[in-house]
Amino acid sequence: MFDPSRPPPADLAVLHSLTHPACLHDGAFDVVAANSAFSKLFPGTGPGANLLTAIMLEPMSRYRLSNWESEAQIMVSAFRDCAPELVTPERREEIRTLCRRAPEWDRLWQNTAAPDDRAERTMLMRAPETRAEHRMYVQTFQFHSPRRPWWLLTVVPFDSSPEAERAHASAAGSSNQPSSGSANP
Repeated sequence: MFDPSRPPPADLAVLHSLTHPACLHDGAFDVVAANSAFSKLFPGTGPGANLLTAIMLEPMSRYRLSNWESEAQIMVSAFRDCAPELVTPERREEIRTLCRRAPEWDRLWQNTAAPDDRAERTMLMRAPETRAEHRMYVQTFQFHSPRRPWWLLTVVPFDSSPEAERAHASAAGSSNQPSSGSANP
C-alpha cells in the first residue's frame, strides 16, 4: 500500500540524484524530503518544515531572495488559490495563523500574483558568503506516473554567459519583469 506521508525509495533516489537544490513538497508547501544541496541553500527547510512559513517568517529568506516580496506573493497566491483543494482546513488555518506574524501577510493575502506565461521562471538569490546575486531557475514538477501527492521543486543556477542571457531575455520577453509563478504549488 502506498503511504502518502513517506516518499518511496524510487522518489528519494530521483531527488538525491540531483546535484542542484531540490525538495519534495506537498500542497501545503510542507517539505516531505530535501536533498543536501537544498538543505544547504535553505537551512532549516528540511522534512517537516513549511516553505511558506519559512519565506514569510525566516529573516534569512528576506536577505537571500533579492526580490523577496515578489517571491512571497507568488507563494501566498499559490497557497490561497490551491490549498482549498489540496490541504485540510485545519492545516490551512495553522499555516495562515503562523504567517500572520509577518507584517506583510494581510496585504499579500489580499493581493494576487500576476499570471506568468513565460517559458522560464527565475529568481535572484544572494550568496551568503559573497553577497553576490545569482539568477536561478525555479521549476516545480508534478509526478504523473505514478501519481504522487507531492511536487518536485528544483533551484538550478542560470547560465550567465552572454549567449544564455540573450536567449533568456528573448524567451522571457524582458529580464526586468518581476518573477511570478503559476497557481500550482
